[in-house]
Order: sequence, then structure tokens, then C-alpha cells
Amino acid sequence: MNELRIIRAIVSQDLAIWLRRPAILAATILPSIGLFIATFIGASAVGRNQVALVQLDNGPHAQQMAQIINDYQAFVVHPVSADEAQSQLKDLVVEAVITIPANFDAAYDAHQPGPVTIQVNNLNLDFTNDLRRSLPAAITQYYAAQSNSPIDISVQEADLRTHDIDSLQFQIVPLLVLLLTSSGVVNSSLAVAREWEGKTIKELLLAPVARRTLVIAKILSGWLTTLLVGGALLLFAAITGYIRPQGLYWLPTLLVMAMIALSSVGIGVALGATVRRIQPSTALSTNIALYLFFLSGGLSVAAFLPGWVQTIAHFIPTFYGVHALQMAVFYGSTDQFPRDLLVLLVTVALTLTLGVRALNRRGLA
Repeated sequence: MNELRIIRAIVSQDLAIWLRRPAILAATILPSIGLFIATFIGASAVGRNQVALVQLDNGPHAQQMAQIINDYQAFVVHPVSADEAQSQLKDLVVEAVITIPANFDAAYDAHQPGPVTIQVNNLNLDFTNDLRRSLPAAITQYYAAQSNSPIDISVQEADLRTHDIDSLQFQIVPLLVLLLTSSGVVNSSLAVAREWEGKTIKELLLAPVARRTLVIAKILSGWLTTLLVGGALLLFAAITGYIRPQGLYWLPTLLVMAMIALSSVGIGVALGATVRRIQPSTALSTNIALYLFFLSGGLSVAAFLPGWVQTIAHFIPTFYGVHALQMAVFYGSTDQFPRDLLVLLVTVALTLTLGVRALNRRGLA
């Protein structure tokens, strides 16, 4: 009964402090919100390149080519004159100018070259390579659509996934994990470090309960606050349609979120018990959350990162959390779910052990 009473008292106290101090909440949420806004803005410039289309031939074949370029998903097309196109390219309004030549139809009917040209502002290699690949692909699509094409082209695509996920939607999951991680690590480390700076740790350590109980109480309070923050974001994402698991896949989604939050809180408690000061705990916990975000595939798909980074990522718990959430949320799958869940559970057990050892080692010093 003493243990339950003390756990309840510690959890109530930490929740009250968290609710009364909006600065603590802001410190854990604002980095994630800032990254979400940056991702939202950046996503508008990814995947669809701004191009000026200069159409110098109005024949049926030229019209069809222009329509394919307009409909092609890699382009945001601005039909303009040749002079306007050069002005827009110079002023960085567009990234390239695509020109359909004046003799396009005549050359097509005569089976002669009628080159569609592209003038690229190669300011950024990422955008440049996208454009270099996209126009030939669009031209290939044009010739594949011709019944009497002089070039025999057949395009066949086989997708691994059942549907496409846009860039912003794909980034929502790592951002959700970042929010859970930063909230769990930062809040919990500060809650524990505050006990040492305020000297209240002496009262806790002198209580007639095992130190494991104190760690459990701190983990429970951090877990509840983290779940509140993560649940609010998940609800918002579900309402807006960015994250909406289907049917029974809500269960693995919620379970994985709970385990990510719990493992993050465990890391925070162990960190706070080791460092014992608010300022270094804040700096360390924030950096840990950001590194976990990066290594779990926050800035890029982890499988496409350099090999040595992938090797490190496989030792990071959030890497498995992101994978499990992506499978459940986007693809209606539990592929490797037992492995992902096991890693998160092992992380919880290890951080709980580290927290107890840190308390035993530091004691009343």
C-alpha cells in the first residue's frame, strides 16, 4: 500500500508541474512542430518541379505532347512564351524551360527528329537530376501512347506497395516518433533532475519503498504526459487524413506508440538520474531525441542512407518503432511486427535497469 500511495503521489505531482508550466510543454513540442512546418513547406518543392513550357507548334502531335507534359506528375507546368520563359528561368521562378519545336508535327509525320529540348538551371543537383530523368520519361510515355509510333515502346510498371504515399504523409510518422521521443526523454529527464536540484530526492530515497518503485513512478508520470501529447497529434493526423490506420491496424499503431513513449521515458529517467542537473539534462535529452529521429529515418528513408549509418540505425529503438508504424498506418501490414515490438520492450527493460542502477549509485550524494 505504501508503494502504491507513493507512486500515486509522485505521478500526481509531476503531472501537476507539467500542466502548470507551459514552458516545459513548449520545450518538448515546439521542436517537433517546427520540423513539421519545415517539412510541410519543403514537401511542396519535392517531387514536382516548376517548369516553363514553350509550345511553338500547335499541331495535334505537339498538342498531345504538351498535354502529357502538363499531366506528368513530375512537373508543375507554366505555359508561357519563349521570352517569358527565359525571364522566369533567370529569376528562379521556374527550374527549367521545356520547348516543343515549331516543326514537331512535320518532323513526326516525316519520321525525322523533332527534339523537345530542356534548358535546366542546375542550381541544385537533386532538382537537376529529377528534371534530367523526368523529361525523357514523359517523352517515352508520349511515344508509348501513339498507335502508329515510329518507335516501338511499351512501358510496364510493377509496384511493390498497393498505393503511393506522398512525401509529407511519409514524413508524418518519423515526426510523430520525434514528438513521442522528445516529450518522453526531455520531460522525464527534467522531472528526475529537478528532484536533485530541489533536494527533494532525499525525501524520496528515504521513503520506505524500493528504489525500483521510485523509477517506476517517474516512468509512469512521464509516460502519461507523453501519451497525452502523442495522442493529441495522432488524433489531429487522423482527422486530417495523414495517418488513418484501417480497422484492426489501429491496435498495433497504438501499441507501438505506447512502447515508443515508454522506452523514451525510460531513457529520460536513466539520463536524469545520472546527470542530476536540469541544464545539462535539457541539452543532452534534446540532442538524444534529435539523433534518434535522424537515425530512425526522419530525414530520409533509413534503407537509402550510407551503409555505416544503416548499421548504427539497427541499434536504435526508434528505427524499429518507425518501421512498425509505417507498416500498420500506410500499408495495412504487421510485417516484422514481433521483432519491432521486442526491441522496444527490451529497451524499456534496459532503461528501467539503468534508472535503478543510477539511483543506487548516486544515492544521497
